[in-house]
Amino acid sequence: MSRITRTFTNRIFLAGAAALLGLVSAERATAQWDDARGEVFGYLDLAIPIGDFSTYVDNLGGGGGLGGVLFLGESRLAGLRAEGSFIIYGAERRTVPLSPTVPFVDVDVETTNGIVSAGLGPQVYLGTGPIRPFIYGTVGFSYFVTSTSVSGMYEDEPIASTTNHSDFRLAFTGGGGLSVRIHGGRNPLSLDLSASYKHNGMTEYLANGADNLLKLRGGEWKADPIRSEANLMTVRVGISAGVG
Repeated sequence: MSRITRTFTNRIFLAGAAALLGLVSAERATAQWDDARGEVFGYLDLAIPIGDFSTYVDNLGGGGGLGGVLFLGESRLAGLRAEGSFIIYGAERRTVPLSPTVPFVDVDVETTNGIVSAGLGPQVYLGTGPIRPFIYGTVGFSYFVTSTSVSGMYEDEPIASTTNHSDFRLAFTGGGGLSVRIHGGRNPLSLDLSASYKHNGMTEYLANGADNLLKLRGGEWKADPIRSEANLMTVRVGISAGVG
């Protein structure tokens, strides 16, 4: 299991523990949002490649993100949403000799395929009770990046790293879900469950670890990117808190 996979597993465990703690301590009293000017939230993502993207990426991705909503108007049913996220959709780790001249020292080489995204747009709540359905849409960017790092065996810090390939795309996201209150008070706490569609359009990217890196004569390497639509469905679980 790679360091990145272990990191996301730990995050999933912590998020689940936080949600369980909130559900155990949930209050029946109805909490009002009169004092809240917005919300902040964090979430974990399960990314599902769709269309052409699923042809070249044969595994689910995982990641997480942070963001917030600024309420517009006293009804607090509409707001401006801003968020940023990071998804890993491929990783490969292998152990190789440090060099031909030092074959008795092994190092770990890890290649990671990721997407950094950010967006801004409206969010609308369809109710004000303890269970609030919501819909949202954002316009922003997706940055597809594949990088390779080298580290000593059993070491967390890389010795060296490089970006093998990257592509910056305009992205559109639409989604919706449910916000379920798990704790009342001046700063209510909610469990958020949602799904979204992210349209990245035609993109150049690498997939499946180092599969699209070609070795040339003289020992040099070159990226051989895939060019296709690179759209995603994501399923999210997160925690949001009202802020005054």
